[in-house]
Amino acid sequence: MTHPNHRPWTGPARTGALYDLAVAPVFATPWTARLAIDGLRSVHTALGLPGPAPGGFGPEHLLFVTFFGVLVTMWAVVRLVRGDAVTTAADTAGRLAFAFLMTVAMVNGASTVLAVFLAVEIGFLLAQGRQLIRARQRSTRTLHVRETVSR
Repeated sequence: MTHPNHRPWTGPARTGALYDLAVAPVFATPWTARLAIDGLRSVHTALGLPGPAPGGFGPEHLLFVTFFGVLVTMWAVVRLVRGDAVTTAADTAGRLAFAFLMTVAMVNGASTVLAVFLAVEIGFLLAQGRQLIRARQRSTRTLHVRETVSR
């Protein structure tokens, strides 16, 4: 529960959560995840991208894809409802991990169709990081002013 005067963060943190809420639920069920993966395979093939096309998922692979879809969807909702500096910082760290792991996957031969998702992750990582730095600077200035006034 948040404080009654708490206003969730806006800007990149909120936009990132809305993006995740638009993309992740597609991967949250085996049926929709298969459709999404088939769509990615079609894009990969149509564009003639290097590397193997996405797909060939067995039941265990699909289980982990749906875990991803459910968790990212839930996390997006938490950030929309309780968006603050702590959740934004955690999300920014998560985006760094996702970007790193997508890069590792592509270096190891995964479809370059991931580059679109990688670009979005890096974009939100940088925007949210900047938002956190600015908030920290504002907080430090406000604290300094309060200390000066209280003396």
